Amino acid sequence: MINFYPGPSKLYPEIGTYLQEAFQSGILEMNHRSEAFMELYASTKNLLKEKLNIPEDYEIVLVSSATECWEIISQSFVEKASVHLFNGAFGEKWFDYAKKIHSASSAVCFEAHELPVMQEMPKAELLALTHNETSNGTALPDSFQVQLRKEFSHSLIAYDATSSMAGYNLQWKNGDIWFASVQKCFGLPPGLAIMVVSPEAVDRAAFIKDDRYYNSFNYILGNARKNQTHHTPNISNIYLLKSTLRQRADIENIHQDLMERKLHFFEEMKQFPQLQNYILSSDQQSDTVFCLRAEEPAIVKLKNATKENGILLGNGYGSLKNTTFRIANFPALLQADFDRLLLFFAHFFK
Repeated sequence: MINFYPGPSKLYPEIGTYLQEAFQSGILEMNHRSEAFMELYASTKNLLKEKLNIPEDYEIVLVSSATECWEIISQSFVEKASVHLFNGAFGEKWFDYAKKIHSASSAVCFEAHELPVMQEMPKAELLALTHNETSNGTALPDSFQVQLRKEFSHSLIAYDATSSMAGYNLQWKNGDIWFASVQKCFGLPPGLAIMVVSPEAVDRAAFIKDDRYYNSFNYILGNARKNQTHHTPNISNIYLLKSTLRQRADIENIHQDLMERKLHFFEEMKQFPQLQNYILSSDQQSDTVFCLRAEEPAIVKLKNATKENGILLGNGYGSLKNTTFRIANFPALLQADFDRLLLFFAHFFK
């Protein structure tokens, strides 16, 4: 089965070998205060900075999931309220979580085919945005991020990069907090997430002094600086993260390959007018998640047929559940996988 689902998605083929190596090494039996684990944690952080071009002064912490990151941000970086900008289901979910912690948090909704109007945005202690909205295949362009940073220089800016980190060559200085879980562009099983945090955000958390929770950021960071975690971690996934990072190309090359594959894919898709890109503006089309629209009966028939032929497509999500389907363009997928998908479309629509 070729898995084009946008998370969990296709794993790197070496995962099985790396798991066996982890088992044989004994690291899976080590506690998270041991020298062996601290060495694993330190080398993993160093590889993340090297391979993803993360600034040296940004901190990296490991937690359980992107959903936990939503909680950590509201608890530890926000005193009264955050402002959430979103055009899709996952950005809205983040806002719903934030309201449970800070009821004064507010939302700025915008259409999937547009960008937020900055002049209409309220001032905020923290702006929360989804860099790559997995539900509808949109992404916030770098030019927008630069302008947002300029207009809101006194606010913290947090980006949910769950379906873009390790696929995009992210411009880290445009944000203060970036986070992602590993079951998408990292090509790993679920159960681990990465937070990348600026010095300004670290200072803000220190000022707020939240210490009420097991996952208060100051406690997490204190452990991370010792190359430890704040609870017993998913050691197997950390080992897999380190092992896959070692064999990955630099992020500039990975992102360039994904962009070229995207262009080729949509050029070939012109043969199939029954399927249309949900996002028409090329500036806002995601490089890592494609959202295609069609008539509902055609989507049902197509998904059933692909599954019977060993290809798994992603369902539509939220309000787009019945009128779209999604295709991951993650690094673990091969050009041969896309060639097979396009060949299937050619037979299906002939």
